[in-house]
Amino acid sequence: MGSSHLLNKGLPLGIRPPIMNGPMHPRPLVALLDGRDCTIEMPILKDVATVAFCDAQSTQEIHEKVLNEAVGALVYHTITLMREDLDKFKALRIIVRIGSGFDNIDIKSAGDLGIAVCNMPAASVEETADSTLCHILNLYRRTTWLHQALREGTRVQSVEQIREVASGAARIRGETLGIIGLGRVGQAVALRAKAFGFNVIFYDPYLSDGVERALGLQRVTPSRTCSSTATVSPSTAASTSTTTTSSTTLPSNRCARVRSWLTRPEGGWWRRKPWLRP
Repeated sequence: MGSSHLLNKGLPLGIRPPIMNGPMHPRPLVALLDGRDCTIEMPILKDVATVAFCDAQSTQEIHEKVLNEAVGALVYHTITLMREDLDKFKALRIIVRIGSGFDNIDIKSAGDLGIAVCNMPAASVEETADSTLCHILNLYRRTTWLHQALREGTRVQSVEQIREVASGAARIRGETLGIIGLGRVGQAVALRAKAFGFNVIFYDPYLSDGVERALGLQRVTPSRTCSSTATVSPSTAASTSTTTTSSTTLPSNRCARVRSWLTRPEGGWWRRKPWLRP
């Protein structure tokens, strides 16, 4: 009786057998499915695995050898792995999402097939928080508009011209920033905003009590978050107020002018900040 028969005995059809203790194949095949830049992966994996760089947009573009032999897969966000895609991999045991979100992977189907799925929760937290705050500062200090004016040849030689060019710019210190979702990115944005003088309030129903005290923030209700601040940063997996299509939302989608709140008929609070009008 072969070892493969023993491993599969009693398992439902389609479920990969568990990894047993003992020596592994000396050079397992690991595939970077939707990328070709090997500057990070190759130095780490070169001594323990054979690495294939597929640069694929879908599983239809992946070589048959990878589909048949790859035991591990690294995934960015370009390729989508649904049930029909996962079924094509005959030896796959683990998928590592190089990022924080799982939007492009069918987690349930992967579990049903015995494929572990991991992510990198801290990936790009610092960069995302930096970019988010850049967008917020731009709204207050009108950096983009001033830059465009200079590129168009605008010259400022009087107080009146300065006032005209900088129309809408506002002082930051003492302003209130509302954050929805105080996770890794939300906390990083809050700490940066406090350094600029923002009073930071937030709403997060899943965050344990006491975190706000440790960070010097104020916990509020969703309606208070919207009504008490001119700037809102929804640092969540997805928000109906933005054009988010991925759980790893881009900084531009996280930032500040949440159009559905600013334009709601019953709102009107934005009139206190005409420079924030959509």
